[in-house]
Parts: sequence; structure tokens; C-alpha cells
Amino acid sequence: MRIGIDAGGTLTKVVTQNDDGSFHYESRPSKEIDTLIEELNKLDDVTLYLTGGGSVYISENVKHETHLQIEFDAAYTGLTYLMKKQNIDLDRFVYLNIGTGTSFHVVENNTQRRVGGTGIGGGTLMGLSQLLTGYETFEKIVETARKGNRDTLDLKVKHIFKDGPVPKPLTPDLTASNFARVEPHHHKTASDADKLASVIGMVAEGAISFGVTLAQGFKTNDLVLIGSTLKDNDVMQSVIHSYGSLKGIQPHIIENGEYSGALGAILVTEQ
Repeated sequence: MRIGIDAGGTLTKVVTQNDDGSFHYESRPSKEIDTLIEELNKLDDVTLYLTGGGSVYISENVKHETHLQIEFDAAYTGLTYLMKKQNIDLDRFVYLNIGTGTSFHVVENNTQRRVGGTGIGGGTLMGLSQLLTGYETFEKIVETARKGNRDTLDLKVKHIFKDGPVPKPLTPDLTASNFARVEPHHHKTASDADKLASVIGMVAEGAISFGVTLAQGFKTNDLVLIGSTLKDNDVMQSVIHSYGSLKGIQPHIIENGEYSGALGAILVTEQ
């Protein structure tokens, strides 16, 4: 049995290759890594393909044969496999990996190059959300945010220009400043839904604005996005598509993209 593991800062992604060559995907909090190691050590005839920050720790504590893979190479290999499965054929594009933080990459001639990153990502979303509302699970945060209205706390262009005309290329719903409409009473009156909608909006806009600028500089209209922060997060995905459309960029959100690293850790050995 071949198992690929991407041990990230927040989540550990696990991909198991089945006998028929297909893959099974699962993830768990990285704080449970010791439990995962115990489970792996109960298995027989397993080879592990490891990447991510916790890969060395796993390698040192399992009884199985292990292969350590370079994180960015593994993620790109897995990404190209998933894109092909989804009939997304791009020769030149930018991709963002929105995990705990966000990593920026450019791709051309079948080669990826990391060009930067930011600490704004899923870790930011989870941390700020918990501080503002006390909610601790990703699922609860996204579920609640769906009911929120960002106009309560975020300053939009329409708020600045009120009833007057908005100069191009601005649009009325473009965010002028995240959380800039907060007033003294809002710590008591703002709903959890509004707070969380604004948190997700800020993280999404932070990531996509970097991506759009990079894509424009790289002279491509295609922006590919992967990472656990996007999974089942329709609130974030909506912001990304809206902002991308405004800037003339085509976002491609990859199904199972959060497993690119774990998947690629297995597949990179076949190249």
C-alpha cells in the first residue's frame, strides 16, 4: 500500500492509493499527528511518501519505509494530475496554495517556481474567527458566515461615494477597507455571521489581490487556486470569483486541490 502524507501547519492531508490505482482522500488536524503515527504503525506492507513541515517527524516515528519529497515539487505534481483529471489544460498560469498561509507560484514550460507568499491564509481565518466569535471549527465558521452581511463592518466604495457616481475602474461593491465601518457599539451589536463574513472576505481578498497582481505581471489571465481553506467554503469562493471577474482574471478552483501535496508526494516518484 502506498500512502502520501502532507503534514501542514494546520491540517495533515492523507492520500491512499487503492489497488486499482485510484486515490482515497482524507484530512485531520495536525495536532493529531501522533494518533496518525500510531494508526500507521498498526498497518503492514506500507510505503509512505511524505512532504510538508511535519514530514521528518513522521519519518522518524514510523516503522515503515519512507520517502521525503520537496513540498513545492510534490504540490505541483499533484496539482497537474488533478487539473488533467478535471480537463483544465493550461500552459502558463499562476497558482496560489491557500493553506495556513498562502504561497504564490508561476508555471510555464511544465515547471513551477515559487515567487513569494503571505502569512494571510486559513490560519488567519481560523484565528481571527475564534477571537471574534469563539467558534473553533472551520465548518461552523463557514456555515455561520453564509448568513452574514459584510456591509455591516466593511467599508465599500458605495459607502464612500454615497449616492454619487463611482469613478471607473471602481465598482460600488469593491472593498475600500476591511472592517473600517466598525463603530463603538459594534462589539455588542454586530452579529457573529457579519463578523465571520467579513473575516472570510478579508482573507479571500488578501489572497486574490496578490494573485491578480502576480497574474497581470506574469501576463496571464489564468489563476489556479488550491488549499484546504477553499474546501466547501462557498463564501470565500464567491469573493474570489467576483474579484477575479472585476479584474479580468479567470480563477480555477481545483477540486481536491488541498490534497495536491500528499498526492504529488506519491506521483513524483513516478516521474
